[in-house]
Amino acid sequence: MQICLFDGPNRTDLLPLVYTRPVADLFIGGMSLAKRWESYVSATTVVETEAYLQQQTPPFDVAVLAGCLPSPDLIDAIKHLKSGQKLVHNDRLIAFKGAASSTADELNSFQEITFSDALTIIRYPWDLFTHNSQAICDDVFFFENTHTNKPDKSNQLFGKHPVLVGANVTAQAVVFNTNDGPIIVDDGATIMEGSLLRGPLYIGKNAMIKMGTKIYSGTSIGQNSKVGGELNNVVFMGNSNKGHDGFLGNAVVGEWCNLGAATDASNLKNDYGEVRAWNYTQQKFISTGLQFCGPIIGDHSKTAIQTALNTATVIGVGCNIFSTGFPRTFIPSFSRGGAQGLTENRLPKVLETARIVMARRGQELNTATEQVLTHVFDITKDFR
Repeated sequence: MQICLFDGPNRTDLLPLVYTRPVADLFIGGMSLAKRWESYVSATTVVETEAYLQQQTPPFDVAVLAGCLPSPDLIDAIKHLKSGQKLVHNDRLIAFKGAASSTADELNSFQEITFSDALTIIRYPWDLFTHNSQAICDDVFFFENTHTNKPDKSNQLFGKHPVLVGANVTAQAVVFNTNDGPIIVDDGATIMEGSLLRGPLYIGKNAMIKMGTKIYSGTSIGQNSKVGGELNNVVFMGNSNKGHDGFLGNAVVGEWCNLGAATDASNLKNDYGEVRAWNYTQQKFISTGLQFCGPIIGDHSKTAIQTALNTATVIGVGCNIFSTGFPRTFIPSFSRGGAQGLTENRLPKVLETARIVMARRGQELNTATEQVLTHVFDITKDFR
């Protein structure tokens, strides 16, 4: 089966994370949304997204809203769709069969099938960390047959859930607590001595956990990332660093980001009230429905040492944040500065830094990525 994962009409609610990727490439648990569908239904996936991210969508058998997390009931309903039918949940298009696009006119005449079972949809950036613990628990099924290595005897393990260890993992004098959920350590990861880890937790391929790091439940560290200090319920997309002391909680960090030493981020208001965060669709701050919400950080953004971020600060793509005091809680893409004010972060400088940063991971800033960043720079001018 070839599944098309379409962004859907609400993709702007997931900005700034999807400025640089289709919705299907968002990371949760131990894999991307696309990889999750491929794993659950033994299928291949293609995406329908913005033209600057992909020019054309290849042919497919059935289409599914990319933000949907697969479940047995949803998979069964999709497999039973016939050509000319569409699956709808709470008046939202979830899946269809027989049209070439999620915006095709013929969808209006398709037979509507109502899906009334429980459904989890990644609609806003904070949904990634909100549902991350459950996603990690669900992913154990896909790792338990391949990640069977035993942790070094110098480690301390306790709890009722498994510790799943991949190949070429280095971990010594580490405390693994699986009372609340599993811990998955993927191939090539390094966990330095003195680290305290609580499941559910995913540590990605070739990731590095620095000495004495404290990581709480619901955290996913994407591939090639380096983290230290204290983290609680954070999703790192991959290839990003928070290598030093400082707290980060209930947050999402894009790719190729770096949080300077002693960067600290609030995830709770002083009055313990409901947190509001910037929404690109409505172009205003909206309620998250959460008491705990930290920063949402787009790709290629950086903070200087001792940067302080207020609750639910939304940082766009290609930003450079520095200076004392709290910067504003919505920082447009390609901004530079801090509490004293923001100026435009010049595109050539962002590209130059990206080229250097990616080379440190053995990757190249190719023409396609450069074109994406250039396009994002252009379409975000009005916010700066």
